[in-house]
Amino acid sequence: MWYSFPDMEDMPSNCTSLRSVCFTGHRELPPVRSAEYRQLVAGTEAAVRRAIAQGARRFCCGGAEGFDLLAGKLVLLEQKRHLDIQLVLLLPYTGFGESFAAGDRAELLRQKKAAEEVLYLSNHYFSGCMALRNRQLVENADLCIAYLKRAPSGTAQTVGFAKEKGIEIVYV
Repeated sequence: MWYSFPDMEDMPSNCTSLRSVCFTGHRELPPVRSAEYRQLVAGTEAAVRRAIAQGARRFCCGGAEGFDLLAGKLVLLEQKRHLDIQLVLLLPYTGFGESFAAGDRAELLRQKKAAEEVLYLSNHYFSGCMALRNRQLVENADLCIAYLKRAPSGTAQTVGFAKEKGIEIVYV
């Protein structure tokens, strides 16, 4: 593994498969009733469907507010049509999401219950845990679906990891 944090357990590469997808995007989304939001949802749905058509079966999300939760929700909707696809949540630490607003906290809990796997990188928060999660998402992916509007940001950093790895990036 590329990191060495003494408090961290060894992280098995459970997101790997013939074709695995990761998501990255901003926590702030356009207003739900806006045309921009509808375009974001439609673009993400189309990217997920294309990935499924190309053989993707494992979809790994980081569980953050905003785009991560939207992507997880869309994967679970597609799972109704494609019973063999899986949602995997890769969370930076146990307790992640406890400070979310009530609606996002409830959505993360729903996704945790529906996910094939929920993996934690650490037992607690530490400086750098989000970057570690982002790197791990990319390490286990063949494709990255990204909602990138600005840099610097964690999303831009994750896209940079995907570029370093040389995997395909689909911008929505």
